[in-house]
Amino acid sequence: MRRRPKQTFREPALSPAQQVQTLAERGLEMGDLAKARQHLEHINYHRLLPYWEGFVDEDGRFRPGSRFEAVLRRYTFDRKLRLLMLDAAERLEVSVRSRWSNQMALHHGPLCLGNHELFQDQRTHARALESLVHFYMGSQDEYVIRFRQRYARAEAPPIWICSEMLSLGQLAHWLSNLRDARDLHTVCFNYQLDSECFLSFLLHLTEVRNLSAHHSRLWNRRLPEFRFPHRFPDGLGSLESSSQGRLYNTVVMLDFLLGLISPGHSWTRRLAHSLGRHPELASDMGFPLGWEARPPFRMI
Repeated sequence: MRRRPKQTFREPALSPAQQVQTLAERGLEMGDLAKARQHLEHINYHRLLPYWEGFVDEDGRFRPGSRFEAVLRRYTFDRKLRLLMLDAAERLEVSVRSRWSNQMALHHGPLCLGNHELFQDQRTHARALESLVHFYMGSQDEYVIRFRQRYARAEAPPIWICSEMLSLGQLAHWLSNLRDARDLHTVCFNYQLDSECFLSFLLHLTEVRNLSAHHSRLWNRRLPEFRFPHRFPDGLGSLESSSQGRLYNTVVMLDFLLGLISPGHSWTRRLAHSLGRHPELASDMGFPLGWEARPPFRMI
């Protein structure tokens, strides 16, 4: 099949006032035009585009009754969702750093990250270590500066310092490269998950965290799938195969893990309350029908 030739981009730039006019001409009810223009001055037109796509027919016109205010409500919900995801990701990341550094330091010594024999792929280890040492030498964290001033330069500082400099994705890669499976299993055991499930979820959550941290659209995004556990512990029975790659499974998993890290947490309650005000968005996130009556939500 022959490909259509690509077009030359010739669309003119539009001022916020012209953008308001263009949207109105396409059938979007703008409400207070001055307020609409102000919103478009501070929120890029292209950034809002995914939030109004669900209101647009195939001919490019908005369906009757579509309102700019509804677009903003979707945008605001997504912003709150990203903040909630950052909150959960931070709690899990800090916990995994602590569990891993304690396990490795107590069993292999504080300077264990410099020992290539503890890791499966030595090339991967060498690259990761080089990156870590480079970051350590350039860190402006006060505690790290004091450590550099006090001690002679080593290949890598103690793991409890190193672990605090790793991103969630980097942490997952260090864990996956451990040679002794007992080290990895001990960390994962604290979260009642097998290592394949836990590592794949960390990588999945890394994508969610990065989208959230960079203020990208999240609520209806297709995400990397993660492995379900070999054996489902209590609290994960609501995972849905049909919702793989959607935020529903992310939420169920985070509720379970946060329950282990911080029993009695309010994270799921806050998310369910926010989603309850926008029930039309639940299916886009992979939430099944009747999700309100399923654990962990029915307990809220």
